[in-house]
Amino acid sequence: MQGSSLAGSFRIFGVAGISVYVHWSWLLAGYLELQFRTNYEAWAWNVAEYLSLFFIVLLHEFGHSLACRQVGGRADEIVLWPLGGIAFVQPPARPGAVLWSIAAGPLVNAVLLPVTIGA
Repeated sequence: MQGSSLAGSFRIFGVAGISVYVHWSWLLAGYLELQFRTNYEAWAWNVAEYLSLFFIVLLHEFGHSLACRQVGGRADEIVLWPLGGIAFVQPPARPGAVLWSIAAGPLVNAVLLPVTIGA
């Protein structure tokens, strides 16, 4: 795994050679979300909200990783934590490749926008 700043993360799965890690604090945030948020009558809605956030952040980070690979770069790890995620990417040193690797994450969110507004 990249760097000691990500200590406390554990691997949950891998897809297409990209290992996905979750920091322990994500689990703490989930516990707090389910234990103390009371804006829904049924706890299942809190679970759905928490899992939705998890998958939106995960897809965002996969956007960065897969775009980087598309332009010939290296991307093999994603770490999720409560304030977002980190995709460890190394795009080729070409302006277009770097820009595409950066822009692909927010573009995934733009694609998901109609789905989330309709929900």
